[in-house]
Amino acid sequence: MAAAMSSCSGGAAPPSTAALTTLPPVTTTSPPTTTSPAPPPTLPPSPPAGLCRSYGDPEVLGTVASAAITETSGIAVSRMHPETVWLHNDSGGGAVVYASTFAGADMGAFEIDAPAFDWEDMAIGPSPEPGSDYLYLGDIGDNLHFRSAVSVYRILEPTPDTAGGTVTDVVRFDLAYPDPGYDSESLLVDPVTGDLLIVTKPSGGDPALIFRAPASQLREGTTIDLVPVGSFPLESGTFVTSADIDGTGNVIVFRGYNEVWLWERQDLEFAATFAAEPCRTPSTAEVQGEAIAFLPDRYSYITISEGPNPDINLVASIFD
Repeated sequence: MAAAMSSCSGGAAPPSTAALTTLPPVTTTSPPTTTSPAPPPTLPPSPPAGLCRSYGDPEVLGTVASAAITETSGIAVSRMHPETVWLHNDSGGGAVVYASTFAGADMGAFEIDAPAFDWEDMAIGPSPEPGSDYLYLGDIGDNLHFRSAVSVYRILEPTPDTAGGTVTDVVRFDLAYPDPGYDSESLLVDPVTGDLLIVTKPSGGDPALIFRAPASQLREGTTIDLVPVGSFPLESGTFVTSADIDGTGNVIVFRGYNEVWLWERQDLEFAATFAAEPCRTPSTAEVQGEAIAFLPDRYSYITISEGPNPDINLVASIFD
């Protein structure tokens, strides 16, 4: 977060240890072990012509009711549970994910058995187990620019339930930049390759850097070297605060506090994609916008701001 815009700037607060300590455990099933080789990934089909011009004006779907959600930093829209969005707070908010309906109704809080130094973004990706998805939680913030590695935590998506629960089956991936000290607020999971992507949040008008962690190297207990795949020039005072890839893998969005940029995918490794000029698509005037996510199997996306009881804003595409 920029220092002038958030009370959390100046370093991440220690993880909360008081939240949701009495919740019952959430029962999940580990994905089955398989030795069958996965088919090689292929470039997804191109999106419809004129996609960038297909978006309408933002509209409010609802208002987040839960008083526990005060600094929304990451969101992901469920593909298994209709009109459900997952949220987490910024640094100091504890290792907790929250479920909400699109209308804003509280659908439960789930404590994750993992550290939460500075969670900044969330993404959703397919699981090998039928009828389930993974949630990826990006502990990637570094306001003080001192971390030599960052972490991403992967869990099976819980079933939303107003009673909430705890999730103990957590996989941790440690990721190292070519050189330490990058602050990042944007995590993406490629549904085509399974790769993770992280986008940095530089200051002073420097370009945002885009790094990739190849899926073939994602193993718990080892540190994965992040591979640079491109950069995105930014005007001074503009930041990338969240990002997402649509469910087909062929459209990518970055958001800033008051802007959204969209790319049509051109290659599997993203280098050619991010070398192209993005288009600008509509953005709601939010107090401090730090979250964006595509709807399942659609080009429409939602955004949510920090602050208590934020609106859930939809930007719809006519191609959906």
